[in-house]
Order: sequence, then structure tokens, then C-alpha cells
Amino acid sequence: MEHQVQHEQDDDVYGGDVPEEAYMESDFDPSADPEAAADSKAKELESMKKRLQEIEEEAGALREMQAKVEKEMGATQGILYAL
Repeated sequence: MEHQVQHEQDDDVYGGDVPEEAYMESDFDPSADPEAAADSKAKELESMKKRLQEIEEEAGALREMQAKVEKEMGATQGILYAL
């Protein structure tokens, strides 16, 4: 019964249910291999760099297309003003 009263007091202090201890410790794994984590981070970073390069190439192509359209529109407007 004391545990129930303590749990209710904790709920009042924290404004809601207190997370279970197993849930709180689930993010920390002391047996995790630091080298595997570093390798995973390196692969993720390499993937991000590759994706960034693809995005930059796509942005360059879009800029070229925009310049071409603006040039064509300018030429068309010039013809219309001449008439």
C-alpha cells in the first residue's frame, strides 16, 4: 500500500506517470561494441555525404534549367515588345 501512495506522489511531482526503469535504461547498452557503433556512424556519415552530393548535382541542374527558361522567356518578351 505504501508503494501505491509513493507512486501517486511521484505522479503528482512529475505531472504524469513515471516511466518504468526498464524503459529508461533501454537506450543504454553497456555491452554495445564501441567499434561497431563507430563503424555504423562512419557508414551513416558516408551515406549522408553521398546524398548531399546528389542533392547538389540536382540543384545545379535545376539552376541551369531555370536560367534556360528565363532566357527563353526574355527572348519571347523581347519579340512581343518589338511587335
